Amino acid sequence: MRFVRLFIVIVLFGCSSPLWPQINPQVENLLNVFYTLKYAYGNKDITLTENMYNSTYDGLCFEAHITFSLIDQSWETSNATGHRQVLRRVRQTLDELSQNAETIHKWETHTGKYDTINYAMFLKPGSKTTDYQNYMIYDGDKHWASGGLESVNMEYTAIHLEPVEMTHYSIEELNQPTRLARGTLTYKCVLDTLAKATRSFNATAYCEAIKNIVTQKGISMRKVHYKQDAGDTYGIHYIIRSQENALKILDELRQTTKGYIASHPYESFNMFNPRQNDYISTYPFLSGSTMTENGTQETFSVYAIFSKEYYHILVLYTDGVLDIPTDWEIIKEYDNGKATYYDKDIKFMNLTKKED
Repeated sequence: MRFVRLFIVIVLFGCSSPLWPQINPQVENLLNVFYTLKYAYGNKDITLTENMYNSTYDGLCFEAHITFSLIDQSWETSNATGHRQVLRRVRQTLDELSQNAETIHKWETHTGKYDTINYAMFLKPGSKTTDYQNYMIYDGDKHWASGGLESVNMEYTAIHLEPVEMTHYSIEELNQPTRLARGTLTYKCVLDTLAKATRSFNATAYCEAIKNIVTQKGISMRKVHYKQDAGDTYGIHYIIRSQENALKILDELRQTTKGYIASHPYESFNMFNPRQNDYISTYPFLSGSTMTENGTQETFSVYAIFSKEYYHILVLYTDGVLDIPTDWEIIKEYDNGKATYYDKDIKFMNLTKKED
């Protein structure tokens, strides 16, 4: 049987209130715009990933990474119109932020067939005597803001089929056929410099915190075990068959997770997409290294998924590399190609036969 990367879809709940006051509100508004456009364009031309993590070096941090692209299309298409609007909104926000930035580098050039735009800025004062010193990295004409307490970086390139007339030129008004256009925006904010991770994630305590959520009426619970080569994964698979219950339960799971993180500031973890309840990604909702009873380390991960017409929560422990088999929704145990299924669910789960 083949293995596939886990495809995760969580139902759209809409944008939450600001997660932490440290996140710049103008940046948060821009992220919300990208989040809306991501689904308006069917996730094809815009990607948005957000995560919160706690590390031994940085402490508690929030990061967002966005890409928006246009390939082998004309600026006259609706897709190109949206791309141009995205670029305009990004530049407007960055120009506004640059007015109060501690350090700002902005560079752009438009020569014939090529457009290049680069922003790099620090929004909060860094320090020359702490771990959060500002470093402006130079790579030819491009710059990158690294370190510091809050930074924004943006790079944009476009290649046109024909040279562009530069007289009275404005990139927002560009209407020449384009072969390639791609932009990236990266935002990082250190939320708490004192909450540096000094211990592993306590999976036992976290599972106790969410126990009342995952044991509610209407949730089925099953043990799962996946083995592939040297990797060994085991845990609990929760199934929620009611959409109404799922919306409530998944929201409770997210809020409880945020609460656990806030009350355990020194545990190392990574929480994917902390502001939104909807994403398509191979990332787990929550992950971290945890200690077993015999003192060894394992990877702990939680997935919140909509798949094959049901909602699922996977709570997994992994020794080695995590691989989740195809048709995991109905698999009880998997051992190097041999799967044991929950037979009674095959007809309900819309199982698609796949070639080995």
